[in-house]
Amino acid sequence: MSLITKIILSNFRNFTSKKIEFSKPLVLLAGNNGVGKTNILESLTLLGRGSSLRGADFEEMIAENSNSFTIFSEISDHEFIEKIGISFDRTHKKKAFEINGEATTSKRQSDVRQHLINFIALTPQLEQLFILGKSERRDYLDKIVCDIDQNHLTRINNYQKLLRERLLILQKYGTQKQGEKWLDIIENQIVELGIAIASARIEAVDFFNRAIASFASNFPKPKLRATGDIEESVMKQSAVQIEENYLHKLRENRTADLANFKTNFGVHRSDFDAIFSEKNMSATRSSTGEQKSIMIGITLARAKISANYKNQPTILIFDEVVSHLDEKRKSDLFTEVKAANLPAFFSATSKDLLPPQYLNDDSLQIIEL
Repeated sequence: MSLITKIILSNFRNFTSKKIEFSKPLVLLAGNNGVGKTNILESLTLLGRGSSLRGADFEEMIAENSNSFTIFSEISDHEFIEKIGISFDRTHKKKAFEINGEATTSKRQSDVRQHLINFIALTPQLEQLFILGKSERRDYLDKIVCDIDQNHLTRINNYQKLLRERLLILQKYGTQKQGEKWLDIIENQIVELGIAIASARIEAVDFFNRAIASFASNFPKPKLRATGDIEESVMKQSAVQIEENYLHKLRENRTADLANFKTNFGVHRSDFDAIFSEKNMSATRSSTGEQKSIMIGITLARAKISANYKNQPTILIFDEVVSHLDEKRKSDLFTEVKAANLPAFFSATSKDLLPPQYLNDDSLQIIEL
C-alpha cells in the first residue's frame, strides 16, 4: 500500500508555507470553510497520474503576491518513487517535475506516468454528476475509461484537435472544392479516432460492470452505460458499416457545422448514465440521496479496480462528502474503505461529523487546520 507520508507546500493557493506529515492510511482534514482543506487535497492530486481535483489552470494555484508555487511530497512503500515534486513559474510559463530528486523531461514524465499514484476523488460537485450537463457526465465517463486504458486521454486530445482543424478548414474554404481534399483527410482521421474512443468506452464500461457486480458493497451497485450514436453502432454493426456511416454523416453535416461552427455528430456528443439496479431506474431520475450513494459506489469501484485489477498505487479522496451523509452511510463508507485496504483522505468542517466509533480508530489520523 503506497502512502503519502509528507507534503510541503510553498506559495500554493492560500498557503505561503505549509508542511504536513501523514502517519496513518486514513487521514481526516478538519477545519472551517476557507482554511484550505480542499487546497491540500488538490495539491496531492497534482502529483498523481490523472487530472487535478479542480481541473484549474496552474496560474490560478499560485499564492497571491507570488510568481511560482512548489509542491513536494514523500511516499512510502512505492515500487519506484520515494520523493516527488512539482513546481510552476508564471513568468516563464514553465512547469517542472522531479522524481527522487531528479528533474524529468516531458518524455520521461510520459514514461513514468503509469507508475504515479492514481488519486480517485469524489467531491460535492461530482456528487451531483447526474443532474449536471451531458459534458460533465461525458468527461467523467472518460476518466473511468482512463482508469482502464492509459492511451484513452491521448485519443481524446487528438480527436478534439482534429475537430478544431476541421472547423477551421470549413471556415476558410466553406464547402468549395479546394477544401474538399483536406476535409476528407481530416474526417477520415476523426472517424478512425472516434471509433477507437467509442470502442474503448464500451469495453471499459463492460469491464466496470462485471467488476462492480463482483464486489461486496453497502452502496448501490449500478450498471453503467455509455450512450451515443457511435457507441450504439459499435455494439450492433461491423467496423466497415460504422466507418461508412460516420463519414457520411460528417460530410452531410458540413454546411450545418460551418453555420454553427461546431461538429454536430460524433463521440464528443455522447453521454453517460448509471442504472440504479434496486429500482431499475436511471440515476438521472433517482433521488438526490440515491444519486450520492450511486456516486460513492462508483468511486469505491473505481478505486478497487485500480488497486486490485490494474495493480496501480491508488488513493481515495472524499472532499466534504461525509458532511452530506446520514450516520448509516458515513459508517458504511468508513467500513468499506477499511475493508478494501485502501488509503484515503477525507475533509470535513468538523471531526464530529465522523461516525463516533471511528474517532479513535488506529488507522485514522485527524489533522485540524
